[in-house]
Amino acid sequence: MNARRMHAQGGSVSLMVAFLLPIFLGLAAFAIDIVYLQVARNELQNDADAAALAGAGYFFDGTNATPRWTLAEQKAQAAIGFNAATGKALQTGTVASGYWNLVDTPKVLQALPMVPKAYDAPAVKVTVVKDANHNDGEVRTFFARYWGILSRPVQASAVAGLSSPDTVKPGSVFPMVIAQCMYDTYWDFSAVPGGPKLDPATGKPYVFKLGSAYKYGVCSSGEWTSLLQDDNSASAIKTLIDNGNPVALSIGQGIWVETGAKASLFKNTRDCSAAGNKSCEYVIIPTVSQIDTHARSPIMAFACLHILDANQGQQYIQAEMSTKCIAPWGSGVGPNYGVVSPPRLFQ
Repeated sequence: MNARRMHAQGGSVSLMVAFLLPIFLGLAAFAIDIVYLQVARNELQNDADAAALAGAGYFFDGTNATPRWTLAEQKAQAAIGFNAATGKALQTGTVASGYWNLVDTPKVLQALPMVPKAYDAPAVKVTVVKDANHNDGEVRTFFARYWGILSRPVQASAVAGLSSPDTVKPGSVFPMVIAQCMYDTYWDFSAVPGGPKLDPATGKPYVFKLGSAYKYGVCSSGEWTSLLQDDNSASAIKTLIDNGNPVALSIGQGIWVETGAKASLFKNTRDCSAAGNKSCEYVIIPTVSQIDTHARSPIMAFACLHILDANQGQQYIQAEMSTKCIAPWGSGVGPNYGVVSPPRLFQ
């Protein structure tokens, strides 16, 4: 009796396995298609990322005052064709440009024309899709076709642009600091985007002098900074002229303003300025609220300075505001004082 019962139960299990096996195999096969579709989407995402970054790199070349929207879109569109998905080269994609607000939500690409607000960054958006009408059709399935699913559309989008950093990594900062009022005087915050105020007599950025003896109205001029370590020696600051900041600096960090004459440093600056070997012609400098006394002051922004010359005898640096500084190791988001990080993905 027990043997007959066990035999009957075994037969039932066999029938159940026979019935369920196609379903299990079908689900396993369907999972393979899901993974393949995700791989195809990841490929499209990488393609969109690369094309958006390629386009954003052409917004500025250091000489133009406004973003080169058309050129950025053209370069992004061309970059789409350099990429592939599911083994086939892409032929087309949708490209748009505008301003991307780095702090607001929800985040959308704000179409042109518009007047950008604070933290609006020029950006390019790329969308690539594989569907019935684009890029060799939908992604074909392997096993889902047994359920009548022959293919599926896949798409990806990316937004890339340029922004000013709130953190600058080692090797990028020149050890001269200026007060916010200097930028209020010589930087045009109302320009789109911001840039140096122009001298009506020359049509070029105003040229001014930086040094302890030079003041402009109630505004202090520039002073040397030893950055995070309080060291008033000329040798310490010369090391910073030669090598830049030894550790990362961020907005909000306190740095030491080192007041007093250091004549030799002006010679060192002259040697690397536009009048010398040009190794410190364009420099990133910190801006603080006030620099009248030997004290620790928080960084308010990272600014771009074009050093034209320096005079050891009269102890001044001759300079102008600039937009030609690129922070190769910048990160985060800060106010635009002329320093731009390399293109990066916003979304």
